[in-house]
Amino acid sequence: MEKENFIQLSAEYALGGLEGDELHNFESYLKTASPQELETFGELTGTAALLPLALERKSPSPAVKQELMQKISLSSRARTSAQQRTATLTSSIAPSRNWMPWGIGIALAMVVIFSLFVVNLMNTINKQNEELLAAREETQLLNTRLVELRDELTRKDEQLKVLAARDLQMSMMRGLEAHAIAYGKIIWDPERGTAILQVSNLPAVPSDKDYQLWVIKDKKPISAGVFSVRNGEANFFKIENLAVTDPKAINAFAVTLEPKGGVPQPTGDMYMMGTPRI
Repeated sequence: MEKENFIQLSAEYALGGLEGDELHNFESYLKTASPQELETFGELTGTAALLPLALERKSPSPAVKQELMQKISLSSRARTSAQQRTATLTSSIAPSRNWMPWGIGIALAMVVIFSLFVVNLMNTINKQNEELLAAREETQLLNTRLVELRDELTRKDEQLKVLAARDLQMSMMRGLEAHAIAYGKIIWDPERGTAILQVSNLPAVPSDKDYQLWVIKDKKPISAGVFSVRNGEANFFKIENLAVTDPKAINAFAVTLEPKGGVPQPTGDMYMMGTPRI
């Protein structure tokens, strides 16, 4: 209802000017009126009750006095009726405000439910992130292992090519004082100058050291490459270019422990030695 129309009807109601359907409709509307409309309604009915006091005091004629008393009586009855109806409407409207505690409770329940939903969602996301991270780590490990297997397969293939040579030479190697339980062998293809070195029971090398293979010719050591081993395991290494391939020209093969990357001439302890089979 528009504000102006509501004020007009409230004023007429306060003065007892509404009747029939118009009165019934207005009272029905008051049951759903806004707090602002109810406040306006209360002010108008209160003002209407004070109207008789605002009249200027004069000594009316008996006829006028009688007529005035009748109007005051009517106004008093109208005011009383209006106040009674207002009280009735207010009491009927007041219980409807009891929804507020329920509304607050529902709102709090919704907040709790939403909070639980958010917490559950975050837990799910965190769990999925952990699973994804674990899957990535596992994939990385598998990729690393795959590379290792490919490298190992390549080495095996190269070793098979050496073993497939028409003419092979071999020298058995045994451990020396530095590590007597070590042993190994070297097999090489004199025609191509490639070889396979197999060693067992050599201790693992420190990070700043390497084992170095030497070919000794005319009592002079010639480097044939460096390698490292894992403790206690049999290890195979391919030698790409063996400096001396004629078994008759080779005095011996030897393995020493040297600084990382190798040295031009032996400086460390000798771990293994062997002579060619002729």
